[in-house]
Amino acid sequence: MRLFNPVSALAALATTALVLTGCSGDDDSSAEPEATTSASAGFDEKTGVTDDGSGDKQRECKAKVEVSGGANATFKGKGESVQPANGQPAAYYVYEGKKGSIQVFAGADDIPTSAVVTVDGVTYTTDPEDPTGVEAGEDGTSATVDAVGNPTEGGSADIVAEFTCGN
Repeated sequence: MRLFNPVSALAALATTALVLTGCSGDDDSSAEPEATTSASAGFDEKTGVTDDGSGDKQRECKAKVEVSGGANATFKGKGESVQPANGQPAAYYVYEGKKGSIQVFAGADDIPTSAVVTVDGVTYTTDPEDPTGVEAGEDGTSATVDAVGNPTEGGSADIVAEFTCGN
């Protein structure tokens, strides 16, 4: 297990709390995004981007996650990617369901590229100082994780995840 600075872990957890949105998945669903067609929502059918008027760009995603080791869970469903208008982070990917949740961050400035998974009330964070195994597109179209997550308690977990977003 790779140890890292507790301050970095707290920073990653604080970042998660700041950017976590009310996105809710349905474990083991078909994971097929439903298109938003409202003209007032600013939906672009070509790119799959919804602009709600705030300047943030959102995409519906298919999310698949496998966690093994310190925790064991497999979940999939509808997630979301967001490119915040302020660019902090460049983009983030979110899935929340009955079996667990995941957030993946495409780093920018002070926000590191990292992933945070919660299973059975325990949070596992990839090392924010070493983004090896975490690939998150700054354009909000895809993210993959194949990395070790260090827990808030217990043993580390292997995290394998994929987000595919937009059209």
